[in-house]
Amino acid sequence: MAGPVTQTAISAFERLERAWASDGSRRTQSRLLLIAFFGSIGWIELARHGIADTFLGRPMPTNHLAAISWIVTLLLIAESLDLVFGMAASVSNALGKQLQIFSLVLLRKSLDELPHLGEPVDVAHHADVILRMVADAAGAVLVFGATVLYARLLRHEPISDVADDVDRFVATKKLICFGLLLAFFVIAALTGVESLTLPADGTSPKLDLAFFEVFFTALIFADVAIVLASIGATKDHSVIFRNFAFATVTVFLRLALAAPPFYNGALGVGAALLAVATVWLSGRAASEPRG
Repeated sequence: MAGPVTQTAISAFERLERAWASDGSRRTQSRLLLIAFFGSIGWIELARHGIADTFLGRPMPTNHLAAISWIVTLLLIAESLDLVFGMAASVSNALGKQLQIFSLVLLRKSLDELPHLGEPVDVAHHADVILRMVADAAGAVLVFGATVLYARLLRHEPISDVADDVDRFVATKKLICFGLLLAFFVIAALTGVESLTLPADGTSPKLDLAFFEVFFTALIFADVAIVLASIGATKDHSVIFRNFAFATVTVFLRLALAAPPFYNGALGVGAALLAVATVWLSGRAASEPRG
């Protein structure tokens, strides 16, 4: 039986999950993204004319295409919250969400190169930029394609036939995800503060992408914790192996986030293929007769 503190944390997580998944929340997200998008374009236009050319003490870009990258980042943050809440419901579905997020990260990195082409766009003298854009975009498409295949191969089986074991496992997952949710907000706050304290000299790292690197590191620990919790509900080796393989996919995605161009896409595609192979083998193992 869960203690009062544990039960309070689980109840808080469930309330936040329902609020986030509501239709009203989705509509609000859409409106805020649209406002932020057009607001960013307007602010960049002001910066081009020397008006409001800084934001919180940091220089504003003068290329309108930078607004696209910013909005994709905000969308990724919203998708990451979806991932945290979804992990409590299904670990396998959550892994598919991780792959979707990574495919968007690759697209975001591809879009990051757009301002380097200048405005108006100059393609002739930026072959290296075009090559990086193509590599990241191609990697994103391949990862997304693997995600579609992963979803088609995925089979949902109860982790145990004992209802009490399943209930305890689900409660433990929600508790772990509540901790991950707190980590999400702490990471967001710290990276936000760091972005305001680093010198605006053009040498500071991409802090929005650094957020995802740290967040995926936290995901690794959450994945391993869920694997260990699953042992209390099942002794089926194929289930335990599958969950550890899912954690390994997260590790490779974390490495891909920090990898340089070309290597990041290759690592991401490799991680996606590992996920596909894992669910295919798990499906075969589940279909084998047990004697």
